[in-house]
Amino acid sequence: MITKTEKPYLTIPLLEVCNFRCVYCPPEGETYHTPKAVFAPETVKKVLATAVDADMEKVRFSGGEPLLYPHLQEVMAYAFELGLDVHMNTNGLLLTKHLHWLKLFPDLVLKVSLDAVTDASMKSVAKVAQIDKVLDGIRQGAKLGLVRRLNFVLTRLNADQIPGILALCKELGIGLKIFDMYPVPETEPAWHAYFAPIDVLSLAGEVLPPDLYTQKFGTPTQELLVDGVHVRIKNCFTGTRYHAMCESCPAFPCPEGLYCLQVTPSLTAVPCRLAPHLYEQCNDFDTLQATLQKFMGIYEESYFMNGFGAKYQSFHDTRLAELEGRSSVPASQPISLSTSVLHTETVRC
Repeated sequence: MITKTEKPYLTIPLLEVCNFRCVYCPPEGETYHTPKAVFAPETVKKVLATAVDADMEKVRFSGGEPLLYPHLQEVMAYAFELGLDVHMNTNGLLLTKHLHWLKLFPDLVLKVSLDAVTDASMKSVAKVAQIDKVLDGIRQGAKLGLVRRLNFVLTRLNADQIPGILALCKELGIGLKIFDMYPVPETEPAWHAYFAPIDVLSLAGEVLPPDLYTQKFGTPTQELLVDGVHVRIKNCFTGTRYHAMCESCPAFPCPEGLYCLQVTPSLTAVPCRLAPHLYEQCNDFDTLQATLQKFMGIYEESYFMNGFGAKYQSFHDTRLAELEGRSSVPASQPISLSTSVLHTETVRC
């Protein structure tokens, strides 16, 4: 029997607006692939109810920056009324402004994207330099038991920030998830400029049991206990999960795989953000329910392969040698991704 942690979850990008401009993220966030729009709160509620009817049990609110969504408290309250496991990704800049009502939902799981602990590094990655405000929100949110994890995207710009990030997690008793960058045409120049292999961190710690969800969907993660901090590492060079239908996709073998379903403001159901030919525009909620159930079945039939990592291993190794100072050879020449590998942007969960 499938347990709660082994079911695909629903992602709802509430709006495309964000107050950061991170080098690895598209300006529209997770709504970049469908018509730009802001979710009407009534529509969000109907999508949530439909997801429950489709036997989904977890929702993740994202954006853009979800704390900019004017109806967030209303739709979050409704999600909890439905009995959903509610998560939200935020950059943390507005946390202090919203904690007075977020604390009304003690079961809420907040994951804060934090790629730096200094203003200079934050400015280089996010184009914003307000680290004190972000850290204040994280500390207050963690004290309330809401901020459970930090998400850190490793780049050449911020690899030196990891000790400070780990120290913060240890101080607050929260977890850390580390992602690497991966290439797509829209940010291909940024990838070649900023990519840093996870291996450069050389993190050592107690190996923890594998995460059930990431073993079954998306990229299997490495779970470590590093100086008392639960660190989850997502490395796109170690392989991910695909469905047989992926093999005919222009993006295959991609670094994303199948890990979360999405419904956008245009009521488009998205099983994989890198495969627009699989998107389904739903004109009513009965159709949406059937589509979500179909996509959940696709996820259940996924299999593991390391095709992407094998294809780009030489780039990975060259960059790793460069960063570790083992070689004076410059980074490898850019690899063209525009037609043969990927054709749309992605952001991190």
